[in-house]
Amino acid sequence: MTESRREGSLEAPTRHPLDWRSDDFYDEKSLFDELERVFDICHGCRRCFNLCHSFPTLFDLVDESDTMEVDGVAKDDYWQVVDHCYLCDMCYMTKCPYVPPHEWNVDFPHLMLRAKAARFREQGASKRDRILSATDTVGKLAGIPVVVNAVNAVNRSKSGRKLLRFTALTALTTTGMPASLPTVSVALSILSRLEAPFSRNRAALARNIRCGKSTFHSWGGTYGHLVM
Repeated sequence: MTESRREGSLEAPTRHPLDWRSDDFYDEKSLFDELERVFDICHGCRRCFNLCHSFPTLFDLVDESDTMEVDGVAKDDYWQVVDHCYLCDMCYMTKCPYVPPHEWNVDFPHLMLRAKAARFREQGASKRDRILSATDTVGKLAGIPVVVNAVNAVNRSKSGRKLLRFTALTALTTTGMPASLPTVSVALSILSRLEAPFSRNRAALARNIRCGKSTFHSWGGTYGHLVM
């Protein structure tokens, strides 16, 4: 069997660098041609059905189309697949049999990154994305006690959950309404209680890491139950 036809993922895959400086990288027709090519390969394989929501979304779009093939899926619906990819690399590193050195050269995460980059160049970042990516600002805001209590109250109320369901928070749109959400105060309490022993035991932590021991052993198990 030639190297180009050998199944991928039998060892560490070969990853080719993204040519993000070229004009073709952002060209809409070139991008959608490659999306259609890769989606057609994924549709014929479906080994990644149990990974991130990109794949069930893609397969549902194909199965519900008139042709039940990728050519029956509207190009605008491709963005649903792109939006559900969180670039975790699990499909590329562990599942896909068509990653390089296979001749089909499938790199799903890189393709999703290319699509996201092309859309960002064309449209820029939405207000939702700018807010959600400003983790330092959001973290400082969430640490204010009044804000913590208000967030928890909204999460507990039916009207608040309905409001969140129709906002830009994608994770909540796939969560059933009855599902419970963790209270912000609990998370902040755990972090604040862990901060003190962590700072006092920094040297012990470093020794345990070198020795391969659990961090919580150096704290005598006092705080281990909080995060287990």
